[in-house]
Amino acid sequence: MGWCSGTEIFDKVAEFVLGSEQPEQAKYDVLYHLAGALENEDWDCQEDSRYYNDLIVQRVMRELHPNWEELFEDGGEAGQ
Repeated sequence: MGWCSGTEIFDKVAEFVLGSEQPEQAKYDVLYHLAGALENEDWDCQEDSRYYNDLIVQRVMRELHPNWEELFEDGGEAGQ
């Protein structure tokens, strides 16, 4: 059984990080480590995030889960 409350935590941090003036790579790094830490605590509702379709978040999810087919539906390259 997963932990969907992690989405609220992810979204609060993602809102701050994505709205910051930091370079894209710094935003990616923070969100990558955040998502990984939340997933280690059984977060499994990533697609419920308000930021799931953000290009940086898509890059994070592709890196963490290269076999998630729905991330490749648009045929594009996230983060580029």
